[in-house]
Amino acid sequence: MSILTEEAKSNTAIILIPGSFTPPEFYAKVSRQLITDGFEHVHQCQLLSACPKHDQKSRPAKIEDDALYIREVISACLTQGKDIVLVMNSYGGLPGTEAIKDLPSRSSLAAEMVTDVRKGAVVGMIYLSSFLPFPGDSLRGMMGDSLFEPLKSGTPGGYMDLPGESGPGIFSDLAAEGKEDEVQCWFQKMVTHSSDSFDGKVTHDLWKEGAFDGKVMYIVGENDMVVSPDLADEMIEKVWKTAGMEKLMVKRIEKGGHCMHVTRPDVVAGAIEGLLSDLERGPNTTFKTQEAW
Repeated sequence: MSILTEEAKSNTAIILIPGSFTPPEFYAKVSRQLITDGFEHVHQCQLLSACPKHDQKSRPAKIEDDALYIREVISACLTQGKDIVLVMNSYGGLPGTEAIKDLPSRSSLAAEMVTDVRKGAVVGMIYLSSFLPFPGDSLRGMMGDSLFEPLKSGTPGGYMDLPGESGPGIFSDLAAEGKEDEVQCWFQKMVTHSSDSFDGKVTHDLWKEGAFDGKVMYIVGENDMVVSPDLADEMIEKVWKTAGMEKLMVKRIEKGGHCMHVTRPDVVAGAIEGLLSDLERGPNTTFKTQEAW
């Protein structure tokens, strides 16, 4: 249960960004939990690059299109004076990182003159089994040989389908529990995805001093077979070596898979609320660098 004040909940917008091939409804359980806990502004975004076959566009969306759309959602909330927490799964971490470029963040707003009008800021970035990109990074570049075919080669200028046998790998935690029917149920909800978006490169350097003054969290699924714990640790170590350990806190979820917003919604909602609670306690709060759940 959240220990945030009602005012803090009212002043916060939580924006949920899905991964590739996935619809917004993958966040439905997380959204319900947050709303039950008193958050009034929860937004499930639809990536432009991910769409059902019957809705495919003649020009598949690129990472820039996804980033622009996410930025528009964020900007609309900022104009209402809301503080923003962005939650990004898998591929969503790349356009999500790009989307907040040059937007106000927590410390930069604190330095401004106080007026009668509340100004919002991006206060938190949560990477859920996602990517921690630096400028020039793309999904294909970051995954390298660990990206399986046909996604590795892709379909330039077109859309990609997931191989039918990939469900147990994506929902590895459900598969490990013998829940084959749930694996198939969720896998059948997945859609096609723009191939070109996997080649799109991030330009925003989130880790440069002063680029982002909110809090960043990474959630590792210890049974993730898509963004493996080894790959996650490589990305985390790079951030720590570049920006310092205080820049990124890490939560490790035992037996967690790639889509924990589907399989562990209570854990994801709890992480969001925990980050906000820490922020509400003030800038001098000491954060744990790593924590196992």
